[in-house]
Amino acid sequence: MAEKYYEDDYVTLYHGDSFEFLAEMQEESVDAVITDPPYTDRTHQKARSQHASGVRQGITAFGSFTDSQLWEMLAQLGKVSRGWVIATLDYAHAFEVEKSPPAGLKCQRLGVWVKRNPTPQLTGDRPAQGWEAIAYLHREKGRSRWNGGGAHGNYFARIDGAQGHPTAKPLPILEDLVTKFTNPGDTVFDPFAGSGTTLVAARNLGRRAVGVELEERYCELIAKRIEATPPPFVFEETAAPVSSTGAFDLGDL
Repeated sequence: MAEKYYEDDYVTLYHGDSFEFLAEMQEESVDAVITDPPYTDRTHQKARSQHASGVRQGITAFGSFTDSQLWEMLAQLGKVSRGWVIATLDYAHAFEVEKSPPAGLKCQRLGVWVKRNPTPQLTGDRPAQGWEAIAYLHREKGRSRWNGGGAHGNYFARIDGAQGHPTAKPLPILEDLVTKFTNPGDTVFDPFAGSGTTLVAARNLGRRAVGVELEERYCELIAKRIEATPPPFVFEETAAPVSSTGAFDLGDL
């Protein structure tokens, strides 16, 4: 059973298992999901995380996912979200998600995060990977809409090695995703909170955020990070909904 670990006016963080937490959630209970689920064991072992100290190592700080676990998790996330499920994925998983989306979801687009400071290929016998895939998934029912106009869904940013987590994502990327796929006052859900970047991004932009993290040490890291972040400045006005005139349908790209 997940237990509440931290709470303020914008963020609620739970310490526990994401699958168990999802089993207790009601359908369409959050406005959007933005998350970075574990990759496969193959990827975790071969990957090398890059830290501010310069030390690079395999990603062994948390468990990996099998293919079936990932598809089950994404399908469950599609049920609790009212619309978008956005996930950074192993490139092989991303291509498979596009061909055969999890039950209840459709793949509207694949994007990439190109790393400005990628970890070098240590063997030196091939090019380094240097990028991660982003899957823009949406519930099958209803039209997908966002606040990005005609923009693309690709990002160029440095690896964030200063957050004490091996796979922390850059805050500017998460803030852009929150801005384009949600509105002020919406609730963003991240079942793999990690270093808390999604939660911080949502809070900074006047959204509410719910996160789940299995490792207590990362829950502590997230709580301290949020407490050190100034509260957002929010205008007292009602934002236009995502489905309003001027919103852009990714299906039209």
